[in-house]
Amino acid sequence: MMRPMWQTSNHRHLQTIKQVAAKWEHDSTERPFSLFLDPLGAGERLWIIRWWRFFLRLAAVVCLVSAAAFAANASMKTLTRTTDPVTVPGHKLRLLQGKKINRLGLFVFDGQALRPIPFQIDERRDGQYVYAHGEIASTDVDEGALDADDELAFICADAGPRLQPFLLPPGVEAGLELDVVDPRDGGRAYVYLLAFAGPAPRSNVDYVWYHEQANEIETTDYLIGYHADAPISAAKLYVKPAIGGTNVSVADRQKVRIEGDLFWNLMHLERNENDFRAEVLGYIDGPVRIIRRTKNWNRLVWKIPTPSVELTSVYWKTGMEFPLTIDLPFKISTFFRSAAMRIYIDTPPQVTGRRYYNDHNPQGVDIDGMMSEAELKLDPAPFDWQVVAGSRPEHPEGWFSRNMYDKDKIPASMVLYYHDDVGRLDPPERYPGCYGCLGFEFVDLDKLPAGKFSILIQMYPVVNYHPGDERRLLQIADAPLQVNSRVIPNN
Repeated sequence: MMRPMWQTSNHRHLQTIKQVAAKWEHDSTERPFSLFLDPLGAGERLWIIRWWRFFLRLAAVVCLVSAAAFAANASMKTLTRTTDPVTVPGHKLRLLQGKKINRLGLFVFDGQALRPIPFQIDERRDGQYVYAHGEIASTDVDEGALDADDELAFICADAGPRLQPFLLPPGVEAGLELDVVDPRDGGRAYVYLLAFAGPAPRSNVDYVWYHEQANEIETTDYLIGYHADAPISAAKLYVKPAIGGTNVSVADRQKVRIEGDLFWNLMHLERNENDFRAEVLGYIDGPVRIIRRTKNWNRLVWKIPTPSVELTSVYWKTGMEFPLTIDLPFKISTFFRSAAMRIYIDTPPQVTGRRYYNDHNPQGVDIDGMMSEAELKLDPAPFDWQVVAGSRPEHPEGWFSRNMYDKDKIPASMVLYYHDDVGRLDPPERYPGCYGCLGFEFVDLDKLPAGKFSILIQMYPVVNYHPGDERRLLQIADAPLQVNSRVIPNN
């Protein structure tokens, strides 16, 4: 652990207060208001002097303490957001470009000393990540040095108060102060990226783990595992006890269902997640996030070109991001007179006491395997976010998810898909029936032209959800944290 070699602003203010107090004591003793012509006797004059001295001291001390408190508050961590991941592009770290990444360390001031925090710098080339493992594993052309394309990644909860004044300690060649700012309320927190002459001190904390053989990603907060027969389909979805979960999976399986009618009624086509093929092309396994590149495709029929989805999944400590790129090699209406696709999750019937919410249905409905009147009246309009949350002490956990896409570029609509009926069989599935099959459905797919289309899906675990709690997760994309960098001066 590195001990700071500088004094804090609070220490300087204490010294100032002591010096001023000593000067007042000297002045009041040697020259007690000698400029005043006082006709009173010595006793009354001494009494007035003592009271006047007391009030002067009190006012001055209040002013100095207020100034010290203001300076201390200006240095405190005022950022209240804790879930947000933070990425900083390399072009904002210009001072440290060209430095070897293994000689860079990220630090926080904990009130007494600088200590390293978990972070990673992911290299990029031509706008794509450079993967350390897998079929497309490679190295960057800069041979492990930081450049403008690379990304610094950390979790905002690890940022701390500002260290003032901050001069580079011995052994550090250069450094940047990174100011993490909430654009909504101005809350701030700070981290320090330092370059060393040799290998940098690093935190031994690891937030994420990739279990390649089991096809599972685990973090300190959750676990997601993919189905052996349908590798695009999530078959495990846990919220960990570390954040209040119970380690009980809320996923039977994630279902991807495609159906359509070819022209001239030649065939009614149906495909499911088992018909998809998936290949992990490469991955990065760092301390704060796992980045996994996969290619997924589905063979349709005859010589119709195969649509494919390229997916760069990002698994942070606190949540997941799935930026999908759908490569459609043909216009849907060329072959199909109607087509639809549904992506949703079915859950095990033993996971009871859950409720469903979205921005059009904020009051929520119970999920119990039987379609109630309230469920039948759910508004199916395209939604911005949805939450499936436990409502009992023995099952407090749930999940927030959000779909974001450019509605002008994707003419098809994403509407609510919801069925809560154990009598509705929906194979393939582990548990028969729809015990809360919920997600979204693409309708009017026949309007899609050939080309590439992008969709971003976010998922974050929630515990003890109450309506309104989704706001803190919506702000991750709606009001992303901003990062400013400042050069730390030399001694």
